[in-house]
Amino acid sequence: MIDSILQGLVGLSCLFLIGLGAKTMFAPKSMFGILGIEAQGATGLNSIRGFLGGLYLGSSILLAAGLATGNTLFFLAVATTMGTAVIGRLVGIAMDGLDKKVIAPLIAEIVMVTIFITAHLQLGLA
Repeated sequence: MIDSILQGLVGLSCLFLIGLGAKTMFAPKSMFGILGIEAQGATGLNSIRGFLGGLYLGSSILLAAGLATGNTLFFLAVATTMGTAVIGRLVGIAMDGLDKKVIAPLIAEIVMVTIFITAHLQLGLA
C-alpha cells in the first residue's frame, strides 16, 4: 500500500511539474508574478522558457520515466536538481532576506525532494 501511495505522490508531482513547465514555456508572462521575475525583451522570455520551462518539463519526463520503468534513480536525479534549488533559495534568504512569497515554493520543493528520495529508498532497485 505504501508503494502505491508513493507512486501516486510521484505521479502527482509529475503532473504538477508538467503544468508548471507548460505554463512557463508557453505563457511565461503569466508566471512573472508567481516567480517574482520579469523578462527583458525576447532574450529574457527565451531564457525563462528555456531554463525554467525546460527544467520543469525535463524533471517531469524523468519522473515519468522512473514510474514507467521502475528505475527510481530517475527520482534521485530530480531530487538532486530540486535539492539544489532549495539550497539556492536558502542562499537567497540568507543574502537577500526572507520574502513571504518564497515560503510556499520552498516548502513545496522540500516536500517533493522528500517524496522522491523516500520513493527511491522504498521502491528502488538499489
